[in-house]
Amino acid sequence: MRFRHWPIGLLYDFYTALDPTKTPTLPPTNHDRPGSPPLAADPEPGAAPVPWTITLRFASYPHDFLTTLTPTSTHDAFINSIKEADFSRNGTAKAVMSLSPSDTRELFASLQDHDYDRFWGVTDKLLNHSGITVKNIPIRIYNPETGQVIQGSVPTRQPGTIRGDAQTLGTALNSLVPIIFPSKRSVVLARPVMHGIVLPLSAPLLELMREAMYPDGFLHITLAMMNDDNDNSHSFVRLRASEGDVGAELPLEALVEELEWVML
Repeated sequence: MRFRHWPIGLLYDFYTALDPTKTPTLPPTNHDRPGSPPLAADPEPGAAPVPWTITLRFASYPHDFLTTLTPTSTHDAFINSIKEADFSRNGTAKAVMSLSPSDTRELFASLQDHDYDRFWGVTDKLLNHSGITVKNIPIRIYNPETGQVIQGSVPTRQPGTIRGDAQTLGTALNSLVPIIFPSKRSVVLARPVMHGIVLPLSAPLLELMREAMYPDGFLHITLAMMNDDNDNSHSFVRLRASEGDVGAELPLEALVEELEWVML
């Protein structure tokens, strides 16, 4: 699996692989790497437990894992993701290409400033562009057990249905990962998680996109495997090397570098 500069919420869902319906069995860790031992220092009395402890390092940049990002490359990567999502939704990038230069600058600036209203002021123009109807939902599914990422473009309407029934999360997952989601209505092996919450399979996919998509325009959904004992020992992902099947654990500090992406 190639490493991407993912949003912090997606990193949390992916690298903890926790089932939000259960209480974690492991205490907070220092997360020098996934699977590291618990913090040596006891938490302050009365302090609320933190969901994830991150060590942010300012030296020894992990060039073996991540490319060095500049402000320009970060901007270009974000805009390219927006274009990819727009093309996936509509079969054309007309909506994003018709944005004015000021709108394009505003879109990226709102991401940097964590300004929700400004961001949606521009994004609404992409989702409700005149003369264009959303045809597909861009979606990425992450399996922490294998490190696999499945990307798909799912029609807003279920193919083959007489009335053109609306696509639901359950029908989409059944189409993209039928082994893990053999049922379109009930979870069997895994729960779909996004933004730290379990998503209902009955959720209309188009509505879910409008309400919960990430800033890049994609739905990023992590699979939380339904282990009976909620043993998270397998949640610390062994990622496959690019040249073979040999896994290598990635230091967490290699994942946290661009604070501009810590949004929404």
